Amino acid sequence: MLSIAVTILPIFLLIIVGYLFKRFGFPGDNFWVPAEKLTYFILLPALIIRSITETDLSAMPVGPMALTILSLGASMIVLALIVKPVMRIDGPAYTSVLQGSTRINAYLCFAIGDALYGPQSVALCAYFLAVMMPFINTSLVPLISAYAGNGKPNWASVPLQVIKNPIIIACAIGWTINMLSIPTPQWLITFLSILDRGTLPIALLCIGAGLAVVLDLSRLVALGTTIVLKLICMPVIAIALCQFFGITGLPLAIIVLFGGAPASPASFILARQMGGDAPLMAAILSAQTILAALTLPPILAYIAPLASQ
Repeated sequence: MLSIAVTILPIFLLIIVGYLFKRFGFPGDNFWVPAEKLTYFILLPALIIRSITETDLSAMPVGPMALTILSLGASMIVLALIVKPVMRIDGPAYTSVLQGSTRINAYLCFAIGDALYGPQSVALCAYFLAVMMPFINTSLVPLISAYAGNGKPNWASVPLQVIKNPIIIACAIGWTINMLSIPTPQWLITFLSILDRGTLPIALLCIGAGLAVVLDLSRLVALGTTIVLKLICMPVIAIALCQFFGITGLPLAIIVLFGGAPASPASFILARQMGGDAPLMAAILSAQTILAALTLPPILAYIAPLASQ
């Protein structure tokens, strides 16, 4: 476990540096939004396309992985619905619990996956997102709309949001090139390689800049419940599902990594847009990101024997 903690320590240090940069106004408040857009629309897609293009996908258990990922997402949504009556919180606050229990910080997973398992993990991370993102988006939008009191959800916008997502587009491009064995010139691979080198450092700094270290005592039950669901229950369920569907080796490690990662920063944006409890969402994201530095090492150490099979 110590070796895993030491390996991922620089990742969380970069997050802390990002938080300190933002707190002390460096390089300026106008820097962070463009940096996030650059990472989301350009740098991460470049990393995904190059990694998938260069990876041998023939040995990837695509079907069992998809079943495991979808079952994991569905299990967490059901679990979040089950615990709602116990928390006794209003609808908008519950939407933050729902998002905090199911959404995943992809940037952190890419960074930890690359640090622990090497470049071959990136294609598996991309596959996880390609399966999970459309399912979670399609499932959560109507639930958030209902609990936030916005009436009927705009179903027509969901497929468009999925199709326009730069990560989904990058996965589609990479898989098309790989599966059809389309010749890719070396200069293009080199260009993408140079471009994607800034992805993870900038993404981690932006995660840190987005942290809001606040403690609202009236939200402790919701906050604590979401932390337990996301950082403890989800990775445990991920391990059980991997064993049920026969997933071992690196695919298992990546699925469990995503299960134990904190929620996505995009949850805060959706909370604001759809009438959710944005301050609670910010507190959940911050608490999960900080605590994940403590919960991920033992989880990843526990599955190390299975991941090495």
